[in-house]
Amino acid sequence: MPKKRHSIPIWLHRIVALSIVVLLVACGGVNRPATLPPSDQGYLLTVPLTSSDTQESLAQRYGGEVIAWLDGQAILKLSSQAAAALQGRGVSLQNTTLEPNSTVRSPAMALSFHTWAGGFGSWAGGWSHWVGGTSTIPTLPSENRFQFMLTRVPQAQALSRNFGQGIKVAVIDTGIDLNHPQFTNRLAPAGEHFDFVGMDAIPQEVAGSMYGHGTGVASLILQVAPRATILPIRVLNGDGAGTVADVVSAIQWAMNMNAQIINLSLGTTVSDTALRTIINSATNQGRYIVASAGNTGNGNITFPAAWANNTVSNHQFLISVGSVSSALALSTFSSRGTALEYVAPGASIAGAYPDLRFAFYTGTSFAAPQLAGAVALALADTENEGSIGEYLKLSAINLGISGVEWGLLNVAGMLQQPGDFQRKRALLVARLTGGVLSSADSVLRTRLESLGYTVTVRGDAASTSSDANHQDVVVISGSISPSSVNTKFNSVAVPVVVMHWDLFDEMRMTGGSSGNRSVQTSQTQVRVLNNTHPLAGGLPAFLNTTVYSSSDSLNWGRVGSGAVSVASLTSDTARSTLFGYNTGAALQSGTAPARRVGFFPNSSGTARLTASGMHLLEAAITWAASGN
Repeated sequence: MPKKRHSIPIWLHRIVALSIVVLLVACGGVNRPATLPPSDQGYLLTVPLTSSDTQESLAQRYGGEVIAWLDGQAILKLSSQAAAALQGRGVSLQNTTLEPNSTVRSPAMALSFHTWAGGFGSWAGGWSHWVGGTSTIPTLPSENRFQFMLTRVPQAQALSRNFGQGIKVAVIDTGIDLNHPQFTNRLAPAGEHFDFVGMDAIPQEVAGSMYGHGTGVASLILQVAPRATILPIRVLNGDGAGTVADVVSAIQWAMNMNAQIINLSLGTTVSDTALRTIINSATNQGRYIVASAGNTGNGNITFPAAWANNTVSNHQFLISVGSVSSALALSTFSSRGTALEYVAPGASIAGAYPDLRFAFYTGTSFAAPQLAGAVALALADTENEGSIGEYLKLSAINLGISGVEWGLLNVAGMLQQPGDFQRKRALLVARLTGGVLSSADSVLRTRLESLGYTVTVRGDAASTSSDANHQDVVVISGSISPSSVNTKFNSVAVPVVVMHWDLFDEMRMTGGSSGNRSVQTSQTQVRVLNNTHPLAGGLPAFLNTTVYSSSDSLNWGRVGSGAVSVASLTSDTARSTLFGYNTGAALQSGTAPARRVGFFPNSSGTARLTASGMHLLEAAITWAASGN
């Protein structure tokens, strides 16, 4: 993990700027203002360092302000007057680069607003109420559940041990709403904050066309990695405009504050040497920089994202991100090209908004922080920090989109790399024929393994309740013989997912009469009743959803008052095909010792699940094991 540098902070120059000006005049240097006039963005000078150079000597020699002090190079900001004077003084500019201080912007975004009213959907008021530990996970906002199921965020949080704890993510942006409840106990110490626009230590968002941009970005990082620490640094004004000089200064500040990840939901159209120099320095130190591709809708990826994919040193630490729709098509607004590595949903993503509100954000700016959060989640759970880039690549889902190098972000896949992360355990109880699983149960086992579980298989007749010991979830396939399983698992204090209707009553989830549970033949669809509950995976509510690729049977049951019914037969909403009982909820008799889920596939159904059916399967397993 990168360590904090213990050199004297270059920011001392800002504190004593007036003294430096007096010193430069006395020593015959170029007289320069401590800050440039609003109409003068000035220039950036990148110079090589010698062993005898100091920040003071460089400031005197070139007449500028040192804004970055790196290994072998320094970056200075000069006023236009100072740059012109320097060029006329005969000072050697060999091996240096003098460039205009370019404009950097956050991509344009679309917004729709909502009042706070207690939080997003089921977000339970934010993470300040989370008690921590590996058995309790903050509930994701229901508004993002479908998109996050696509990138497998809930599945990843079911596997995570630390949820980003101890990882500091710098958000270099418009600032954030420092008082928003979603950031309670999630910000770096106030002494580490900085505002390079207002030149103070309070990076609070201000009014403008990009009001809320940084707040939304920071919120999305925390939705993926809820125990990460946000370091807010402001470089953009309320309209989303800033300068390369301030971004360079901010990256140097983030490194000095020991941020392991830097999110840049901004960019410039100029391939600026100073910006590339500081990016190289950060990646050489093993810090991950996540940059949005831009919203131009063509091949013009903005910098620094345009340097991703082998064009900077230690390129695996610079990650470029574009946007896809919920249908997994490249968003029309997303920039694209050979440097675009990953995509994540970037349209109508719910996030915190200033003034105790939340908004639905659209733009590549809001795809990038999802990946930054994924990196934080993985960093907190591994000692092999330098491999995260490889984990991203290996786990990405290839969507076949031209101009996207690796594919869709797969957060759970990052936590499933062999030999580095601790896997959870699942017990699969199924009928074995000659000791072999059926094709449908093989699909089920493969899906459990793809979710990150180490799967133990037990034949239905040979299984015992003690098989559930030390397991994270028990899955009872629809292939079992009910009499071979009966009540073996009805009292185990382990989550159980039941896929045979005739066990619903043995598990005390429904009544025992035929009118309380059965199977419905010749079905392809279920009716989604409640998409705010995690079991629904965010699928649209009150719609018939095709879950089988061809006609098959659906398990159903009439559930008790302690259950939540998420889906039903299309012909009868009282006959639940997907339902769950939370720990401690009232069953038909007694209370649930751990989560219980009744799921619709019968013995052949898992082999015929559509994408929506698999979506619900993953949601069911994930909720049973983790609550998300």
